Amino acid sequence: MIDAETALIQKTELLCKGLYLNKELITKYKEQGIEIDFGRKGGAGPLGGRYFILEDDTTLVNVALWNSKEKASLLLGEKKGDFFEVYDNKSNRFFGNLKLVENPKFYLEKTTDGFEMKKIALVHGVDCLASTIYQKCVYWACGEPCKFCGIELSLQYDTTIEEKNALQMSEVITAAKKEERCSHMTLTSGTDENIDKGANRYIELLKGIKIDHADIPLHIQIEALEDLSYIDRLKEAGADSIGIHIEVLGESLRQEITPGKFSISYEVFEKNWKHAIEIFGKNQVSSYVLTGFGESKVDFIKNVENIISIGVIPYITPVRSIPGKKDLPITNYSELLEIYKESAKLMREYGVNPLENKAGCVRCGGCSAIKEAYVEI
Repeated sequence: MIDAETALIQKTELLCKGLYLNKELITKYKEQGIEIDFGRKGGAGPLGGRYFILEDDTTLVNVALWNSKEKASLLLGEKKGDFFEVYDNKSNRFFGNLKLVENPKFYLEKTTDGFEMKKIALVHGVDCLASTIYQKCVYWACGEPCKFCGIELSLQYDTTIEEKNALQMSEVITAAKKEERCSHMTLTSGTDENIDKGANRYIELLKGIKIDHADIPLHIQIEALEDLSYIDRLKEAGADSIGIHIEVLGESLRQEITPGKFSISYEVFEKNWKHAIEIFGKNQVSSYVLTGFGESKVDFIKNVENIISIGVIPYITPVRSIPGKKDLPITNYSELLEIYKESAKLMREYGVNPLENKAGCVRCGGCSAIKEAYVEI
């Protein structure tokens, strides 16, 4: 059994480095009844990963799986009992044990209109159902997509459909509940070209879901809005928590990495965060913040403190390469560990508690070690 500090260290290293999965082992695993592959190739969040639980039987981590030893020094080895053994190829040391979170059975089922349920929503972690409700983005259309995003790749690979409706979502939630794989839900979307940026699409869907599943806390993610009244309407429609994601801190980096989204000023994000906290309440507003683009750690922490001081939970995660498409930088895990610890101290100082978040990425926690750092501090 590992302690909380070891879990934080191991999770941070896994988030940054990922694991090498030998293709030959995939067949061997299948013979043992273990379904494992290289994860999804597209989507709005981190790509190419599977969820594992550390040896403490509690800590969840979304780990990138690579088909090349050059991309990952940590090797996924044999499965012994409930756990896979992991070794560090560079230092020839035993790294630790990981338990694979199995895919749910409902992935093989279909909705009443004939779509595979796994094309409508996927389980993130253990029991967070997640769906991109609209798989296109205005910034892809105008040639200015965020450099880390693979949202429209899912359509190219035919692993999803362009837009989901409330009936489809409700049916998948029902199926996921039967397997105890849905205690809360994340809904995300590409940015719409209309002034509401997709808020109206969310509102219709939220109302529909809540008719059949009023007990499921719902998290939605939307770009900062000029008209703040949409935030009120999203809450009224049934959203329980909200993510307004700036993703990249520092103006020069924002312009380089998120060229289309850069047209939204930092001041607009601040106005959105402050209003969202008024509407959704304390600890129910978050923002994805990516690391690993070569930013100064000192500047990064300073910018994170600005976000925390407002009352926003910074969901800090290392940038991940897009499998088969784009190699992005590998985040230094020692630096990220320091960032997590310093950010956790700041959250304690400003009274921001990620453990009280009701739904979504922060509650799931698989893609960031910010909650583990908060507990450890």
